[in-house]
Amino acid sequence: MRLPIVATLLALAATPAAAAMLPGASAKDPYTVDAAKLDFFEKENKLVYTGNVLATQGPTKVRGSVMIIYLDKGAAGSANSGVRRVEMKGPVTVAQKDKVGTGDSGVYDRQDNKWYLIGNVTFTQGTTVTQGDKLIYDLATNRATVTGRARTVLTPNEPGGGRKGGEKPAAQR
Repeated sequence: MRLPIVATLLALAATPAAAAMLPGASAKDPYTVDAAKLDFFEKENKLVYTGNVLATQGPTKVRGSVMIIYLDKGAAGSANSGVRRVEMKGPVTVAQKDKVGTGDSGVYDRQDNKWYLIGNVTFTQGTTVTQGDKLIYDLATNRATVTGRARTVLTPNEPGGGRKGGEKPAAQR
């Protein structure tokens, strides 16, 4: 029996409720993917989105040029438990509130419950910028780790609410 693409897309919604797929999102938030094109490969049980890909879940957005979603394969050839792995080709950007991570590529692994940004990684939170070779974001603990010659630039807050040297707010000029 052939698995229709509609059933496969519905499998995306069947991702286990124990974990969200994107950092900072809730497992209850819908997972949405927008792209210029979608190809479904039934034998490989994968979806390939290409062209200005944007995946959204809750307050988190992931952008890239290509997104490949590998689905679990259930009994009798039907997808039953949703997404197993996501691979992104870049440049890849993951943005959530005041946190932004960028890299050459990205991977979400459901078994590890982690996102990986790989190659020329930059992680920005507020005015703090950290660079390295790889960023690992653990969805269970909300912990980010940058490896591969990590370098951080901390920018102190300036007196006067972030304005330089006694500058007046624009409304008072």
